[in-house]
Amino acid sequence: MCNMITLRSTIGALTVAGLMALLIAGCRPEPLHGGPGTLTLTADFQMDGDSVFIGRTAFDTQGNHLRLETFSIYLGGIELINDTGAVRLSDAERWDASDDNQWTYIVEPGTYDGFRVHLGVPSEINTDTDPTIWPNDHPLGVSGSAGMFWSWNTGYIFSKFDGKADTTGGDDFTHGFAYHIGGDAQLIEVRYDDPWVIEECSHHDFSLQADILDFLINGNDTIDVQTDPITHTGDNLELATRYVQAQQNAVTLIKQ
Repeated sequence: MCNMITLRSTIGALTVAGLMALLIAGCRPEPLHGGPGTLTLTADFQMDGDSVFIGRTAFDTQGNHLRLETFSIYLGGIELINDTGAVRLSDAERWDASDDNQWTYIVEPGTYDGFRVHLGVPSEINTDTDPTIWPNDHPLGVSGSAGMFWSWNTGYIFSKFDGKADTTGGDDFTHGFAYHIGGDAQLIEVRYDDPWVIEECSHHDFSLQADILDFLINGNDTIDVQTDPITHTGDNLELATRYVQAQQNAVTLIKQ
């Protein structure tokens, strides 16, 4: 199994451009060869076709006027798939609305059968865990997981989608809604399944794409914030399950 090096903010404030410059410098010319490849994952989430940021407003399919107050999500168990199993690039990354949405990893050259990302935190590091076992600013650490860990439920909140709505379609945003998803059974796997090759010194881009308003729609089943406004998973498992099913259908992983 190939060894992977994950580039995190705790290692240093390397920009993607700076990282690429270092890798190019480390790639030796023909005929010496040598040098790893890189893979960049981008969280390309949108809200009604536009960027996701706090205060963003949009209409859902029910005519409710929504104003976003929180959108946070864990991308966990980020792994390359090869003929011997899974090669983990990262245990977890966290994305909050308006934050940087790219993560770059150094990867060994070779042939891979696919690539996968989970929406949430894998069970082996989610259930009955303690954020203090991680570095403080790691996405799963005390500071890194702020607002995304249920101390009363011993697990991470996989995703949050909170806001206020005007259910008459106006601009009086007084009707709250909150969809907080967690629990091992709610973990979603998103896959890219085509075989592909990482050459020496090559770069590869993957995009995780979805419109977060589609997290409220699953075929003929539409979550109306007026009648189904709140779930913290355990207190309204039926609503959480509907939300997760919609989320699973909405998110795609694309190799660019």
